[in-house]
Amino acid sequence: NLVQLLGVCTLEPPFYIVTEYMPYGNLLDYLRECNREEVTAVVLLYMATQISSAMEYLEKKNFIHRDLAARNCLVGENHVVKVADFGLSRLMTGDTYTAHAGAKFPIKWTAPESLAYNTFSIKSDVWAFGVLLWEIATYGMSPYPGIDLSQVYDLLEKGYRMEQPEGCPPKVYELMRACWKWSPLDRPSFAETHQAFETMFHDSSISEEVAEELGRTASSSSIVPYLPRLPKK
Repeated sequence: NLVQLLGVCTLEPPFYIVTEYMPYGNLLDYLRECNREEVTAVVLLYMATQISSAMEYLEKKNFIHRDLAARNCLVGENHVVKVADFGLSRLMTGDTYTAHAGAKFPIKWTAPESLAYNTFSIKSDVWAFGVLLWEIATYGMSPYPGIDLSQVYDLLEKGYRMEQPEGCPPKVYELMRACWKWSPLDRPSFAETHQAFETMFHDSSISEEVAEELGRTASSSSIVPYLPRLPKK
C-alpha cells in the first residue's frame, strides 16, 4: 500500500519522478466529495487498515514519513488507498532524527516532541496516523476545528485531545487516543495498529457499533454490497 515509483527523469531540469496512476486523487478530497452511502464505516475501516499496513512496512524498513496525512494518501479502484508524498521521509540510522533548524511542518499533524525539539521517530508518525484516523472518521474535516495553530501545542501539553467523532466506534477512538500519548514510548507501533485494524475489519459487529454511536439501528445487510476484501499478503 505504498505508491509505486516507476521511474525518474534526470537528464536535464526540470527533473521528474514517474509514479503509478491513482485515478481518484488524494484521500482528503475523496473523503470530502464521496457518496457516504457507498463509502460506509466498513470502507473507512478498510482504508485505515491499508494505511496502517503501509506504515508497518516503513517501520520495518526504518523509514519515517514525517508528513502522514489524508492529503498525502492516494485512492485507486475499489477503495484501494496507498501512502504517497515521501518528500520529507528519511532513513533512520538511530532511534530519532533531528530536522535542521527552520524546517517547516504541518502543526496539526506533528507530534509534540517534533514541534518542541524538531525530533522525529516512527512514533511521531504514529501520532500523525492518529490525526489521519480522525480525518477519515470525519470524512475529511480539518483537525482541531476552531483552534488556532498557535494554541495547539499548549493545549496538547495540558492534556487536550480531539473528541470522539460522531459515529466513530469506541475501539477506533481508543486507538486514536493511544496514538496521541504524550510520551512517544507509550504509543503503539504500526505493527500493533495494523493488527488492531485487521481484527476490527474482520469483526462483523463494527457496523452495529457505528449505528449505536449514531443512536440508530442499522441492518448489517445494508453494508454487505460495499464490504471490500483485504488483498492477500
